Amino acid sequence: MHPFRELSGHPRRLGEALRAVRAHAGLSGEQLAKRLGISQSRVSRIELGQQVALADLVRRWAEVTGAPEKRCAELIGWAESAGSEAAAWRAAMGRGLARLQRDSRELEASAATIRSFQPVLVPGLLQVPEYARRVFTAGNPQHSPSEIAAAVAARVDRQLRLYEGTARFEFVISEAVLRWRVGPPHVMLAQLDRIIAVASLDSVDVRVIALDTDVDTWYEHGFDLKDDRAEDDPVVTVETQTSPVVTIDPTEVAFYRDAFVRLQQVALHGPEVGALLQPIREGLFRAQSDR
Repeated sequence: MHPFRELSGHPRRLGEALRAVRAHAGLSGEQLAKRLGISQSRVSRIELGQQVALADLVRRWAEVTGAPEKRCAELIGWAESAGSEAAAWRAAMGRGLARLQRDSRELEASAATIRSFQPVLVPGLLQVPEYARRVFTAGNPQHSPSEIAAAVAARVDRQLRLYEGTARFEFVISEAVLRWRVGPPHVMLAQLDRIIAVASLDSVDVRVIALDTDVDTWYEHGFDLKDDRAEDDPVVTVETQTSPVVTIDPTEVAFYRDAFVRLQQVALHGPEVGALLQPIREGLFRAQSDR
């Protein structure tokens, strides 16, 4: 089960209830999947509480299995409650930093389009190892060097998807991301070179919102949208200061999809990004030579 979905127990309780009504109807998982037009593996994940079923699917599930109207209403209510959940960051940390990276990779694996907006830090899929190490260390001082190293390796492993050519990656970052010094000049220079290199890939689009841009919308937190997922619903992950939030609620997904488009429209791209990066790189070179 994804660690970000363990707060209230709604997915697990809903899954158990849906499995019960299926069994009462005398249907196998495969038979139900065919009637609902979804995969058997998705039925299994829902019943195990590993994936939240949207209210519309729960309604059809209840109808196909002949569940009483009162029970149907109860199941739909649980589905709506489970659509968006936050888990305490400390609880997620209990699984280990590396495990969190592997969980993120699982969410990304079935997505054909991955969009990421970050206002302060370089997106994880673009981070060089030393940048990632400093981010993990700063945010999690209680973890050992070996745990940090394992998390960095897992994050780098996630980045292999960038080169497979099986998905589209779209990044929007603020100019502050490029100027915020997570490490000394040589680390930031390596990080800028990494962004430039990845942006040259056909499947990757990197855009930057300049600090002097007039923007009619703003967000104090970053978010990722995993879209066009095979057999699964779109997923939005929002990382706040204290807890990550995962939602598959269609209304919220649509909100963040629209927000990303609007941010993308005001961001610099192509040669404009290179022109913005040049003075930043020159400043880092000067700072490095002064040391």
